[in-house]
Amino acid sequence: MPATDRFDVTRDCRAFYLQRVALLLRSGGILGEPACQAVLTGIGRHYDQMVDSPRRGSFREEARGLTSSRITLVCDDELELGIRLDNLTGRLFEGAASELWKVHLRFITLLGRPDLPRADDPLGPRGISEGLRALFQASATHSLDQKLDLIDRLEDLLLDGLPWVYGEVGDFLDQAGVAASQPAIVTSPEARTSRDSAHSGTASAPQALHDDLLARLPSAFGSNGNGSGLMSGPDIGVALLSQAAIDNLLFRLDDFERNSSAPSDFLSSSAPDLESLLPGLFTDRPASPASTAPRQPLNACTLGVPPGTAEGLAIDSVAMICAAIAADPDQPEVLKTLIASLQVGIIRVAIKDATLFTDAAHPCRQFIDGLGRAVLGLPSDASPQHPLCTQLAAVVADLRQDRSGTAAAYATATARLQAVIDQRHTAIERAAAAYQPLFAQLERRDQADREVNALFARLAVDQEPAELRGFLERTWRQLLEQIWLHDGPDSAPWQQHVGAIETLLWSFRPKPELAERKRMAQELPGVLRIINAGMERMQMAAEDRARVLDSCFLRQREALRRTTADPAPPPVVAAKRPLPPVTTETLKAGPLVLHTLDLIATPVSRQPPCAPGDWLALPVAGQRCTLRICQQGAASGRSLLFNPDFDLALAIHPLLLEQQLSAGEAVRLDQRSLFESAAAVALRESRA
Repeated sequence: MPATDRFDVTRDCRAFYLQRVALLLRSGGILGEPACQAVLTGIGRHYDQMVDSPRRGSFREEARGLTSSRITLVCDDELELGIRLDNLTGRLFEGAASELWKVHLRFITLLGRPDLPRADDPLGPRGISEGLRALFQASATHSLDQKLDLIDRLEDLLLDGLPWVYGEVGDFLDQAGVAASQPAIVTSPEARTSRDSAHSGTASAPQALHDDLLARLPSAFGSNGNGSGLMSGPDIGVALLSQAAIDNLLFRLDDFERNSSAPSDFLSSSAPDLESLLPGLFTDRPASPASTAPRQPLNACTLGVPPGTAEGLAIDSVAMICAAIAADPDQPEVLKTLIASLQVGIIRVAIKDATLFTDAAHPCRQFIDGLGRAVLGLPSDASPQHPLCTQLAAVVADLRQDRSGTAAAYATATARLQAVIDQRHTAIERAAAAYQPLFAQLERRDQADREVNALFARLAVDQEPAELRGFLERTWRQLLEQIWLHDGPDSAPWQQHVGAIETLLWSFRPKPELAERKRMAQELPGVLRIINAGMERMQMAAEDRARVLDSCFLRQREALRRTTADPAPPPVVAAKRPLPPVTTETLKAGPLVLHTLDLIATPVSRQPPCAPGDWLALPVAGQRCTLRICQQGAASGRSLLFNPDFDLALAIHPLLLEQQLSAGEAVRLDQRSLFESAAAVALRESRA
């Protein structure tokens, strides 16, 4: 499709989409015209940003001006509102998944971006949430409860209407001649990484990168043409360095490393400068103990090695992998500095041992992956004096002193590194234990809710008239939960209030036997006293209390007049919803604050999608946060996530977490190999 046509269709699609969303919002009668316009303005702004945003996956583009793992300090109300909007986005993704996917495939063709993630689709539900954010910013006088109530009322409207909107947009794009992209080439970034790594059948990303560089060499260096990257035939004499040249290269690497580290060590320097003696005097940030990175890019040309040699390919492969890590906006600066300081050592390993690119269990790769795991959840701008940073710097400094480039040195360093990781995780678990009382409070509330649900199901509360059912579900449910939490399920108050409601509902049934009528006359006054006291305790308005009691009296009088039992009422079929209502809450205990993202009265029938010890990157109040699962409820499956570096604790329901993982909004970080991922990014860059 020509660029001019794409521009026109993209512009017209924007107007068409906003028109259909406006019709949907106005049809509900929930928002006034100024509020609708504010929402549409936010949606349009999101559309423009997603259309104009650079292609995801280019670490050169994403690295400009970006930081990671940074959480802006916001008040509790803003955090709770952000969590609710995040959940709304996920539910809309689920509710319109089929129609949105069809539109997404056409938008990939329209924008010419085969790597466009579903979460970044200009028409995606994230735009709806951004529109609501714009509305709330324009109406700052509204309270948090009012905003949450508005989201609740809009949610059903959007769940019902968005599939229609996406269907209309799909028809519009079809009429405009925008074909759907082939689903086989549209995947998540993680899946795309795996496919890119399969350059030669089952080759890993590092091996594929190595082979790709070989395939791009001038014909003078040659290749065997079978895609394996192994050189053979008459060109082999040109492709290999002599032993003397290799020895000279190793000497140059040693000299390069000594020269690059000398300025940071004023004790061993023959002419130290003032900056090395007093680093804090010349910069706002203290000097890093690991700031020993080479001051110029290291590649085959820098070292004077022909790129067509096996050694040159190894050097350039390592250079591109290190560059990918250095440009990754999701990695903290301390990791980038440590990897840069290790580049010479990694090159030394690569030119001696080609299995670095083929063996995932290679000790050098294991150490690099360990560094990636060690800094999970660390702030992007963590100070070099951070305890974890100083420990990692010490491990790396000792490794750099060993210039043999042997697997044994990296295996020893990996064991030390694992001890540092274990120590940090133990400290996180110890800090997270302070939230145990708040987390246990949530678990006990779940148990109380299950008890009341079982009671109401046994009593068939949903078969009662609307007036009485509303009283039981709102007022009496809340009272029973309070009593269960305060006194316990075996206490006299619990038995008394459960018995009162059982007797009350029994009193509505026909009483053909005289004995039943006498029992009703004896027990009913005491039951009404208990119910009256419960209403007063829950501060129920006098007119509401009178209306409920009058309704009960009328039903009891009718029951005394009837002598036959009522026929069984037809079963009530509940309306199907993608997910039950979501609640957000902030629990506090002294300085501790636990944020919750929960589902109301939702039993769990399967194992949680993650386990304690997993690191997750997930949205919290509209920002990407890295948290560790420290605990899970045995009955509810709820996860307690915590990161002491941000003093952020979150409790999330397992179904919500599973939803975020399936939508790509949440990602498990500890399952990724840093070396493999960086090689895959470098491979994509080399082919771009």
